[in-house]
Amino acid sequence: MASRRSRLGETMAVQITVRWIESGVLRSDGLDSLPEKLSGAVWIDVLEPDEDSLAAVASLFDLPPLAVEDCLHFPQRPKIDVYPHVTFLVWLLPHVVTGDGVESSELDVFLGPEHLVTVHRERISAVTRVAENAEEFMNRGVEWTLHAILDAAVDGVFPVVESLSDELETLEDLMLADARPANLQRLYAAKRSLVQLHKVVGPERDVIRGLARLEAFVEPEAYMYFQDIGDHLARVADEVDTYREVASGTMDIYLSSVSNRMNAIMKQLTIIATIFMPLTLISGIYGMNVLKGMWPPVDAAWAFPAIMASMSAITVWMLWYFKRRDWW
Repeated sequence: MASRRSRLGETMAVQITVRWIESGVLRSDGLDSLPEKLSGAVWIDVLEPDEDSLAAVASLFDLPPLAVEDCLHFPQRPKIDVYPHVTFLVWLLPHVVTGDGVESSELDVFLGPEHLVTVHRERISAVTRVAENAEEFMNRGVEWTLHAILDAAVDGVFPVVESLSDELETLEDLMLADARPANLQRLYAAKRSLVQLHKVVGPERDVIRGLARLEAFVEPEAYMYFQDIGDHLARVADEVDTYREVASGTMDIYLSSVSNRMNAIMKQLTIIATIFMPLTLISGIYGMNVLKGMWPPVDAAWAFPAIMASMSAITVWMLWYFKRRDWW
């Protein structure tokens, strides 16, 4: 076990776990304990890799330098690179929805005829679950071990999609009841998460198609199982596309609600302004104090009450008229 120092200054341990099959029995130890000659499957798992640890693993199986370099530069897009003696693939595992989108863990994999190398910077539940039953999968072959990891990884995407679905349903109800800017921010975050999922799921479907065609490393019996993972990814992709449309529809609901609210406000302000127009005219005329012979006479004791009564009557009549025409 080696160690390195992260950008934040804390010491990060490099963990290399080696599992191999010897006479049908699973063995597990460090890299130095790996026998020189093996007749069964080998799985090397590297957590928190550094250059030295990857170089040591690469020397055992002659791993391509470009692929090894990709393992040191996170993050990468999901992809598959086929070399003559090994296949390299990058897989992303979305697991947490945050305000900034979806957080994903990256898993880099080298698949050979009898060896499997997995590289990741953080603990991945799919790898941990398969490691608990590694003997069962590795006795069938390294491609079956890889299938189990990817299958568990895809299963972990469904809760993420379901959480986004619940969020969209909640936002849809909120938008109908109260179109607040805070809800709009939540909608943007959900939509951003869906876009990120779309960018992950699409390339991963291509990775599965590439794996299914690897006759050198994947036995024919495993084809249909990898295709089953592809079917699950297709389902996720369809759900993501559907929820993206729902998000766009919810956005339309928000914009319509804001527009209707603004129209209602403008309608009320227009009615108020219309009511005050004749009142302003009357008060303006009698406020000039330059006309003689006006009726009612300005200096009469009853003039002010009469003017106020007239203005009140006009107001009541206009309100009644607007109500009758269903303008208010």
